[in-house]
This record gives sequence, structure tokens and C-alpha cells, in this order.
Amino acid sequence: MVAALLISLAPSLRAQEREPLSLAAAHEAARRVHPGLTAAKEAVVAAEARERQAGAFPNPTVAYSREKTSGDGQANGQNIASIGQPIEFGLRGVRRDVARARREAAEAQLARAESDLRHDVTVAYARVVAADRRARIAARAGAAFTEALRVSEQRLAAGDVAGYAHRRLRLEVAHAATVRAEAVLAAQTARVALSSLVTAADAPTNAAALTLSDTLVARSPAPDADSLVALAVRTRAELRALVLDARAAGAEARLAARERTPVPVLSAGFKNERVKQPGTSNLTLGGFIAGISLPLPVFDRRSGAVDAANAETRRQLALVAEYRRRVTREVLESHHAYRVALEQVALLEPVVGPDAHAALAAADVAYAEGEITLVEWLDVMRSYREAEATLASLQSETLIRRAALERAVGTPLSQVP
Repeated sequence: MVAALLISLAPSLRAQEREPLSLAAAHEAARRVHPGLTAAKEAVVAAEARERQAGAFPNPTVAYSREKTSGDGQANGQNIASIGQPIEFGLRGVRRDVARARREAAEAQLARAESDLRHDVTVAYARVVAADRRARIAARAGAAFTEALRVSEQRLAAGDVAGYAHRRLRLEVAHAATVRAEAVLAAQTARVALSSLVTAADAPTNAAALTLSDTLVARSPAPDADSLVALAVRTRAELRALVLDARAAGAEARLAARERTPVPVLSAGFKNERVKQPGTSNLTLGGFIAGISLPLPVFDRRSGAVDAANAETRRQLALVAEYRRRVTREVLESHHAYRVALEQVALLEPVVGPDAHAALAAADVAYAEGEITLVEWLDVMRSYREAEATLASLQSETLIRRAALERAVGTPLSQVP
């Protein structure tokens, strides 16, 4: 009965496996299985734990000692028990400031990992879409050349075509088959790259069965470059992480300066003493003890640690300034590249579209009826095939450049006001 149930469920399970993958579903799958994102999340958990630990008070110290002396018939015994507590002034708050900044920096690094993963998945998805388009174009071209070869063979048998022209057409057919094989290989390679991002490492993969549901043609222009630069300076995750690292370095410099002040240790306890003298009864005494201990900064005044912390703060601030320039440059370059790609697509789309397929069909009919020569037909096929492949690459490139612009800004363009 169980076997019959499994057999009945097998078609539905295979249908689920072949369900087309959308770009949104690819992003969600990558977020679930990508180990780099898991590592960034665990870094946040570790930073949160360190922040809690930074708020802990120092533990007290319990001490016990036993002294016993004797001589000339006398004996003296003492029991001393005490508890000591370090008293820190302002150190715990500064340590919490450092840990808080480190935790916020870890959260910014998590946002950066999510942004990088979103970019990588979008690029891999776009490359699969483009590779599939080029493979379909190559398949259509191969079919057209095969049909043309069939017509040429009939004409060759009738003596209506030269042997040289027929051999040239056979060469074109072989070349078209090679182009198609390369396009199929490129599509499979692109699928493997996408599958590696959306599939768990220990899960069985079948990249060849991966089908996509989105065509991904980016057409919307990007907002003004200056506004995107201003937004990137505020929201770019890497820049926020560097700013928080600089803040943590400043807090560590304050901590190093405050650690130069000795931490006193207050102690309190009790003392029990028993005195035995010859000829007299034992004398028992008891009382309390109180004390304070204070380290003397004679050999170590923490000057090196303070100087190192101050230098690290200046280094972090310099990194922030340098990265702000880098963010500005990346946004401007990505914005220009995306705008140029949109312009190129807009120029080529009206030429390569439904009219192109009609023109190719007309050329096929004209060649079959002998209205145009083989050379003319080959020129038409080659021109339109190259134009279609170029358009497919440009359409994919617009999405890739848009993804690069979104990563440079640190925010999806759909969320930019």
C-alpha cells in the first residue's frame, strides 16, 4: 500500500522539482542555504553575547588564611577570612560602548553579506536568462541553415547551384552547429553557477533541470546620480561598518586611557585568634578586618596601549574617509554604465524584434524560391543572428549593471524614493 502511495505521488513530486524558479524565489532560497550569510548571522550572535558580557561586574575574591605560632610555652593561632571586591570607576560603561559598536558593526556586515548575495544571485540569474536566449537564437539559426542546405542539395542535384556555393553552405551549417553547442554549454555553465547559490551544499543538484520563470528585462531609468551618492553614503553597509569600527576604536582608546587609573580592591572579613599561655586559661579573641589594596603604576603606566589605541582610532577614521570616496566613485561609475546599457538596448530593440523575425522568414522564402542568392541570404542570416545575440546580451547586461548599481548604493532601486 505504501509503495502504491509513493508511485501515485511520484508525478506530483517530479512536477514540483520542475517548477520554474523566479528571481524572488532564487533570492529566498539563497538566503536559506548560503553559508556566508549563516556565518555573518553567527557573527552577530557572538557580538550580542560579547555585549552582554561587557556589562558584567568583576567577581569578588574570597580569601582564607590560618596562622599558628608557638614558643617558650606559648601558642598562638589565627583564622582569617575575607572577601575582596574590585571597584571599577567608569570602565564597565566604556566596555559596553565598545561591545555595542562591535555588535552594530557585525549587523552592518550582515547587511553587506545580504546585499552581496542578492547581487550575485541576480547576476547569475540574468546570465542564465541571457544564455538561454542565445541558445534559442543559435538553435533557430541552425534549423534555418539545415533547411537551406536541404534546398541547396536539391538545386545541386538539378544543376542550379555551383558546387562552391554548396560547400560554403555546408561550412556555415557546421559553424552554426558549433555555435549552438557553445551556447548550450554556456547555458549549462550558467545554470551550475546559479544552482550553487540556491542549493544547499549537501543537497543533490540537477542544474540541467533548472528552469526560470522571469525574463528580466530592466527598462526603468535610475534616479539622479547625486541623490544616489547621498543615499549610498547614508545606507551603504560597508561604510556603516567602517564608521562603527571607528566608533569602537574611539571607545577602546577611552578604555585604554581609563585603565591607567589603578583599580582599588576593598576587602572585609573576620579574624579569630586563640592565645595559650602557661599557667593561664586560653584566651580567645575575635573581630573584623577591613582593608584596601591599590596597584602602584610604577613599571606599567599603559602609555603604549593608550598610544596604540589612539593610532588605531586615527587609522579607522582615515579608512572611513577613503571608503566614502570609493562609494562615490562606484555609484557614479555604476550609474553611468547602467544608463549606457539602457540606451544601447533602446537603440537595438526597434531593429531586432517582431519585424526581424518577419524579415528572416521573408529571406528564407526568397532564397527557397531563388529570388536571392546564397551570399545575400547568408548576409541576412548572419546580421540578424548577431544582432539578436547582441540584444540578448545587452538585455542581460542592463540587469547586471542595475544590480551593480543597487549594490553600490546599498539599497534596491525599487525602494529609492
